[in-house]
Amino acid sequence: MTSIPDHIIFHILLQLPVKSLVRFKCVNKNWSSFVAHPDFIKTHLDGTKTQSLIISCLEHQNLHTSIIRFFSIRVINEVSDIEFSASFPVPFDSYHVLPSCNGLICFYGSHGGIHVCNPATRKMATLSDRSDADVQSSTCGFGFDTITDKYKIVKFLKPSGVDDDISDSLRLEVFTIDEDNSWRTVRFQPPFRFPHRQRPVFAGGFFYWISDPAVDSSGFSIISFDLGHEIFGVIKPPESLWRKNWYLFSLVELGGELCLVDLDFHVVEKKRMDIWIFKGNVDCDGTHDLWLRETIIHPSESIDCTLPVAVVGGEILLHGYVKGLGELNFYDPKLGRFRELEIGKDSWQYFHVSSYVGSIVTVSNNQY
Repeated sequence: MTSIPDHIIFHILLQLPVKSLVRFKCVNKNWSSFVAHPDFIKTHLDGTKTQSLIISCLEHQNLHTSIIRFFSIRVINEVSDIEFSASFPVPFDSYHVLPSCNGLICFYGSHGGIHVCNPATRKMATLSDRSDADVQSSTCGFGFDTITDKYKIVKFLKPSGVDDDISDSLRLEVFTIDEDNSWRTVRFQPPFRFPHRQRPVFAGGFFYWISDPAVDSSGFSIISFDLGHEIFGVIKPPESLWRKNWYLFSLVELGGELCLVDLDFHVVEKKRMDIWIFKGNVDCDGTHDLWLRETIIHPSESIDCTLPVAVVGGEILLHGYVKGLGELNFYDPKLGRFRELEIGKDSWQYFHVSSYVGSIVTVSNNQY
């Protein structure tokens, strides 16, 4: 019997969805080695064009164990269905789930414990989270370093008993998966503070935070952290926002771009939302930052309890209750209309939602 050349098998496997690849790894050792090879994983991820949503929810089984459940939701022409689900047992706690990055999801407990999982392959790794009685974790972020092709977790720590999240007392640590497998401290200047223990937003190789200046009280700024070079920078927000209530702003990632969401619209009964999309520096000296605005206005109801979390098929998905709809609603910028995302499940309690691209990016079932 004539065997199929390896390069043909390689290209055939590239056309298959993640669910099939996971199943076909069990066919034989040759196929398994193809699917597990880093070049194949990267090529398959780069060629994946289907974008879904990933919904996570937390269930407490008993006083010792909780379950994190993930549901991949595919939306095509206003019809949605559940592609697959995955569950991971974790120690009893409340958890913060971060947006998906190349098919991987990081989540961490309020009392410690950081996990990275791939719901498609049902693999999960637990990171060593050193305990120190003198410090406590403030917030975490998860992203991909395109320079080293490594995934990194950043974590802010502050001294126990300190209420203000100010740089004089904060410490930033970085964990690189499959490299040093230990936490490294990153030094930073100048003084700035991170209010409300906000989680960093990852977009285009950078983490971003809204910062309330610790020294100059004239306005707010946006702090960036280059994940590849591990250095900080400052971005100026749109001038029209400088005198507004910055604590009503939020940062999100939409379609791979950083967005600043403005919900400070009491004069229009909170029916309006402005989404400012960051397009980068337009001057050679980096003194002028370009922002483009997308405005959402509901004809009758308040939308100040919602946030945009994803863009699917040109529509913006809003997470949060809107009277007359539900907690997940699409907004079509071209038509100016809202519609509820119907999934066919009775309830999603304590859930998080973000855009998602399935992948076979590996993560070990062990502890780093």
